[in-house]
Amino acid sequence: MALFCLCALAGAYALQGFGELPGTGMLAVLTALSLTACIVARVRLAGAFLAGFVVLAYASHAVIDDRLDPGFGGKTIQITARISHFPKDNGVSLSFRVSTLGRDDLPRQLRLSWFEAPSRPKLGETWKLKVRLRRPRGFSNPGGFDYEGWLFRQGVGATGYVVNGPKNIRQSDYPVDRISRLRQQFVARVRAQLPDDDASAVLMAVAVGARQSITRKQWRRYAATGTSHLMAISGLHIGLAAGGTFFLSWIVLALICSSNNIRDWAAIFAAVAALAYAELSGFAVPARRALLMTAFLVLAGLLRRQLPAVRLLSVCGFLILLSDPLAILAPGFKLSFAAVAILFWHLRVTRITPVAIDNRVSATVLNGLRRLSSTQLALLFGLFPLTALLFNRVAVVAPIVNLFALPIFNFLTVPACLLGLILGGPFQAAGNFALDIAHWSIRVVLWIVGHAADFPYADFHIARPEGLFVVVFLFASLWTLLPPGWPGRNLGLLAALAAVLYRPPPPPLDCVDLHVLDVGQGLALVLRTHRHTAVFDAGPSFRGGADTGRLVVAPFLRSKGVRSVELGVISHADQDHAGGVRSLTEEIDIKTLMSGEPLDDINVPQSPCQASKRWHWDGIDFAIIHPSELGRWEGNNASCVMEVRVAQHTVVLTGDIESPVENLLTRNGTLSQADIVLIPHHGSRTSSSELFISTIRPKVAIVSAGLDNRWGFPKEDIVNAWTSAGAEVLNTATSGAIAYRICHDTGMRRLGLHRQDSRKFWN
Repeated sequence: MALFCLCALAGAYALQGFGELPGTGMLAVLTALSLTACIVARVRLAGAFLAGFVVLAYASHAVIDDRLDPGFGGKTIQITARISHFPKDNGVSLSFRVSTLGRDDLPRQLRLSWFEAPSRPKLGETWKLKVRLRRPRGFSNPGGFDYEGWLFRQGVGATGYVVNGPKNIRQSDYPVDRISRLRQQFVARVRAQLPDDDASAVLMAVAVGARQSITRKQWRRYAATGTSHLMAISGLHIGLAAGGTFFLSWIVLALICSSNNIRDWAAIFAAVAALAYAELSGFAVPARRALLMTAFLVLAGLLRRQLPAVRLLSVCGFLILLSDPLAILAPGFKLSFAAVAILFWHLRVTRITPVAIDNRVSATVLNGLRRLSSTQLALLFGLFPLTALLFNRVAVVAPIVNLFALPIFNFLTVPACLLGLILGGPFQAAGNFALDIAHWSIRVVLWIVGHAADFPYADFHIARPEGLFVVVFLFASLWTLLPPGWPGRNLGLLAALAAVLYRPPPPPLDCVDLHVLDVGQGLALVLRTHRHTAVFDAGPSFRGGADTGRLVVAPFLRSKGVRSVELGVISHADQDHAGGVRSLTEEIDIKTLMSGEPLDDINVPQSPCQASKRWHWDGIDFAIIHPSELGRWEGNNASCVMEVRVAQHTVVLTGDIESPVENLLTRNGTLSQADIVLIPHHGSRTSSSELFISTIRPKVAIVSAGLDNRWGFPKEDIVNAWTSAGAEVLNTATSGAIAYRICHDTGMRRLGLHRQDSRKFWN
């Protein structure tokens, strides 16, 4: 049974390697083959593999087919929708998910933003909303977050925003379901009783899965210390609720009745408590895993059967695959099951010699701390490959932080939180006291987390592994998988150290790599030589508070193993070029900064772009060729223009210069034929003059623009003009990040078009 379930999961994961889903005809054939193979004993495992592949493929087709009809893109439409998740307040906007009602022509799930909302929708409410929608879309860059994949796993068929106006009305004739009402009431109770701080945000997350008040800064701190699993309802919390209910029920039943099956009734009550808690939490993947495991363990206990850990985990994973196939693609699924598997294995292969001292209490505490420390180290090394490959980071201080945080959470926070959740009505005073205790305990944990996060090298950002180095990352788990004393066990420590120190090979000497990143309607690119890195523009910021400096540029640099940047060049102060620079300077050490216009609130030394500035890195010549006269130009025409020369090969980076500057650079002889050029001003008609194009005549012309942007960039006639001049025109909107290597000897070579090279079937 266990092997059958694992093969089915392996088949489902095999689908992730496909850029396109198999057609319905092919799936019908594979379904018939899998059913036939499952009947024949000799090929049953192959049938399970095919079955898992088919189940996930059908579920994926259902989500993709439910995406927004392109005919609705950009149009303002009226919808009726139920708020399906807690709205998150981003300062200037609300973001929330809704389920559409009465519209078969629209996706079932939408993700919306509401800027300057006059009122705040609540979980479970039904609203009439005037919205503008688009199909799911995200940036496509090495090392970047796969937003499209995240939307796909959530079943979201369109994103968009609410158009403010009188037609956005709550529908009071639609009742709020009971679970949503209970969750909302608890959130209101916490906000009324406790201060509006980080601890209250965590308390709401732990109690009812309301994570909307936890900020990005908080999540980054929890990730850096390996405590994210504590800050929302996880399998640990479901297990604590079930275990606490079991022992409490056993004690109460023992006092009031003399039945021989007290343990069985206590186990049933524990399963019911786990179900109730999981339902209040919103049934996240770790909660479902814990609920299924609890149910199977209770059933095995009632039947007086032993249930091996491998069978328990594999069957639970298989059932989640059948009930919610897309859930297995979530990082939480992999980490949750891997963590439990590591715990089971560690308890089986590790024997810890008890401390022998006279004081029984001290001995118990010391032995408990030793076991907890050993378990945390096992989790650190056992989960290392997954956390490194999924998130490109490892929390070094996680074992120490969890050593102190876990006992507080296990024995104080979660029990007090559950009591506060349960005790209401005539017992509300007691419930409020329990919430105060939970809030105080969380503040203690956050104090520990805060100090640990500020510790130097609390966590490491790891470069994305390539080729055989993926195997090195996997070897890091040997320290956990092999029993103590086994030959080769310490290779896991060496592999972990090698993974932390790993850096992808830089460009060779006399070569430069150009990476034009996908930042939507804006510009950001990275230039790398053998020993140096420069960033040209940092992309836009957004009304919701995010920006591409933190979302795109910094993750890309980390994926390449770049920890500091010698030079940042911000062409000019427009939001779509400079919007991400502040976050980028907070995330990455930038030594110096040049800009065409002064930048405010940047804690990095700045100097103006001037045409006289030149430098030489690793055989490559760099020069600023505009502006030559400070103060003469402003706005787009103040943009820095950079020229990169590699022997006889030339790259020209233009920013947003328009025809007057193009004509000036052309007539004074500054420009000559180039190999690669950034099309000025994203392909606007105010730029790309005929004289400029005929002078520069590039082999490749790159435009950085957002898909279906409101300005219609790049303009079709501008693209045709560059094409007529002999250039291959590439657009980040359709190609994703674009990478080229230019070398003295070998010339220009394309390294990749990320959206095409890394395409998944949900893109």
